[in-house]
Amino acid sequence: MKITTFNGLQNVSDPLTLGLGWLATADNVDVTDAGKLVKRAGYGAPVAGAFTGAFSTKDFQRAYLVDGGAIKTLDGLATLATGITPEPMHWTQINGQVFFNNGTSRGIIQPDNTVIPWDWEIPPMPELAAVTGKLAAGQYQVAFSYTLQDGRETGIGDPATITLGEGQAISITGMDALVNIYIAPANSTVYQFARATSSATVWNYGPNTLGADLLNDSMDPLPEGATLIQEWRGRVFAAQYLPSEDQTVIWFSQPLGFHLFNLAQDFILVQGQVHMLANAGTALIVGTDRAIHAYDGESLAVLADYGVVPGWHDSTDAGQTYFWSTRGLCSALPFTNLTESHVSVAPGVQAGGTIVRSGGQKRYLVALHQGGLAHNPFI
Repeated sequence: MKITTFNGLQNVSDPLTLGLGWLATADNVDVTDAGKLVKRAGYGAPVAGAFTGAFSTKDFQRAYLVDGGAIKTLDGLATLATGITPEPMHWTQINGQVFFNNGTSRGIIQPDNTVIPWDWEIPPMPELAAVTGKLAAGQYQVAFSYTLQDGRETGIGDPATITLGEGQAISITGMDALVNIYIAPANSTVYQFARATSSATVWNYGPNTLGADLLNDSMDPLPEGATLIQEWRGRVFAAQYLPSEDQTVIWFSQPLGFHLFNLAQDFILVQGQVHMLANAGTALIVGTDRAIHAYDGESLAVLADYGVVPGWHDSTDAGQTYFWSTRGLCSALPFTNLTESHVSVAPGVQAGGTIVRSGGQKRYLVALHQGGLAHNPFI
């Protein structure tokens, strides 16, 4: 009998019932798009080091490594940041900016490879005193914010309150650097811009001299302990596992304000530990240790009652997002398990996967740390 094409691996059915085109094993071979068997390509190590993260931009023009506590370019010609803690690094790209985070070390790589902070310090609480002046009597509130080196404005620190009588003004001190001063005038709760200064000042002007309303109240930086990050619909989502509750809280930033998080209201709770956040266009795919969900901006829908493998294995191509689950390769949206009908393999305890184009073909390639149990192989 002549075998003209090979179909790939098949281990979920009795091999005696299958045609000759299926393979029981396929070590060190590729099946081409024409169904031919060829020896797989070899590999070499372009660089060596103690790596805890790697990332390539969407246009494949820039690539970064975390090597021995430093973020470096892939070619090793530039060290961009040092003092990086050893936890595995996670990444996401928004336009030309690359965000990196491992729960303790985080930052933003600009298109020119400069690194700017993603975190920001909470501004101090103003120190207020009544002095002679002409403000209307009533209760005043004052708060500080910072302007970061690239022009982003932070949230405010704790506000201070003072009650003035007739013929008084406000002495404002307590700034530790250049701050933006916001004032809520007599008996108002609306903060408005007063001035930017790094030294003590006296406010003795009427409410009509105040500027734009404060927009960044109730905002905080990304919480310590949030690790996985992903961009979706103009926001950054970040997952933080809470072991005592066996839940993950997924924080999301302000739209286009990726350094600002409203921790009181902008979050999603998911049962179990989130191992993957994947941008699937119309939804954010949330993969936990026990289920796969789709978040549409309003609610979570369960796509599968099994989870994903920890690691870095989501990859998007032609409008479809591919990722490695505990039952093989899946795609979304719509959600489909692409492998469970014909192959069942041990999923590994950690996975790295991506779409690879080589030799005129396109494949999803996954590298596994050995472990786990195959779900349903034929025995």
